[in-house]
Amino acid sequence: MRSSLIIFIISISNLFIASAQESLPLHYSKLLSSKQIQKDIEFLSSDEMEGRDTGSKGQKLAAHYIYKQFVNANLINPTGTEDSLGFFQQFSVYQQQLPIAKIKTEKQELINYKNILISGYKNYSNSNMELVFLGTAPDSSYTNKDYSNKAVLFLSSNLYAAALKSNKISMATKAKLILFCNPNQPKQYKNLLAKKRKLFTRRIIMDKEISKYNPFDSISSTLSFIQYKNRLQSYHGAISNAAASAILQIKTKRLKQILFEKSIKPTENNIRNFAFNFELKFKKINTENVLAFLPGTDKKEEIVIVSAHYDHIGKTANEIYNGANDNASGCAAMIELARKFKQASDEKHKTKRSILFAAFTGEEKGMFGSKYFVENSPFSQSKFVGNLNIDMLGRSDELHDTTDYIYLLGTNHLRPKLKWISDSINKISPKLQLDYKYDQADNYLYQASDQVSFVQKGIPAIFYFNGLHKDYHQPGDTADKIDYEAIKKVSELIFLTTWELANEN
Repeated sequence: MRSSLIIFIISISNLFIASAQESLPLHYSKLLSSKQIQKDIEFLSSDEMEGRDTGSKGQKLAAHYIYKQFVNANLINPTGTEDSLGFFQQFSVYQQQLPIAKIKTEKQELINYKNILISGYKNYSNSNMELVFLGTAPDSSYTNKDYSNKAVLFLSSNLYAAALKSNKISMATKAKLILFCNPNQPKQYKNLLAKKRKLFTRRIIMDKEISKYNPFDSISSTLSFIQYKNRLQSYHGAISNAAASAILQIKTKRLKQILFEKSIKPTENNIRNFAFNFELKFKKINTENVLAFLPGTDKKEEIVIVSAHYDHIGKTANEIYNGANDNASGCAAMIELARKFKQASDEKHKTKRSILFAAFTGEEKGMFGSKYFVENSPFSQSKFVGNLNIDMLGRSDELHDTTDYIYLLGTNHLRPKLKWISDSINKISPKLQLDYKYDQADNYLYQASDQVSFVQKGIPAIFYFNGLHKDYHQPGDTADKIDYEAIKKVSELIFLTTWELANEN
């Protein structure tokens, strides 16, 4: 093992050191411009981009800017032409709107996101749903009970704890609708209502049937697979005091007594019926990846993919989340790499394999752009040699007091030789501190950027990343806090690694 590594390092050294003169890949890596990277980051993270939220005006402006940089570098699109449309891989996502839900009693109609707050994963309607009132829902009230196609209502002193309990009740009884109320703290319902409204202004999914994407809501995200499957068949939600009183025909004052006494009277458990309707609503949003292609020579059908996401999380009414580090930095580095590889190609120094430069959208929503690309690539997945993905450069985390380092994730997974390549190249240039702290296949950060879309298809990948910091996903992630020389040094490492992957035998 040791001797083979030495031989490999020697072969890498021979590639980059020719006589006493600087080698070609080293020459072009040193041409990478920190000033150009800075210019690109400052534009992509400017207020004009409005945080580049997927599908937004700012994201479209950013996409056009990236396209113009590719065109100005004289790159072609994946179809092999200069046609502008070929640089954009367009697809659609769906923004989930507030779902419509109604409970209609004999005397009152209760409306979702007003006095009830019900979530679900497919449309449903029942004109005569039977209600079971469990009081404070001691285990004895529902254990070994079958409430299939029925509604259940219980009281709790905490709506968040009640949300977890509703999963338990759903599992035990197969109830179709589980409602819960906290009569002691009406403000808690109002706060939860505001929180859920805010959530729906940002939730975007790939498929307009939400059950095909994510079963977890903002209250409970620790469900087992069986709970997940069951939850897709049921509906859950907090309701206001007024709504509970209307459904049960019990005054609010008495609801508080029941919560305190933890018991209900036989008459309060009479059968009640109401009509229940639930309907999902979605808004279609068109978005796009931006792709540029550099053909290789004798192995041009094989492709190395250099990627970075260019979207971010947008803005609120008062603040813009500029996303300079996340991920204008990675996108700018990718664009500058494309410029220098094209320059080398124009100067008769083409790579054997082709290189695809990909700016993905929708990463912040769930790696949507890279997922779409992998599933709908203009090239065969079997021809992908590897993916080098760049996300968040030029800042340092709390574990480092310098920016002269980079985390590498994925080098030990699908192709362990990637670590040998990275280490060997880095010893020659740029001599960064390569940190493999998170380089495990099961590390959560390895699943947190676009390389995961490739890894899931068995395509080797390296994720280049400077770590999290206090401005992560905050308005403070601005261009003035970026170390541009640090990005240049990491970009040199990525350039040389790309060159090696694109030329190795």
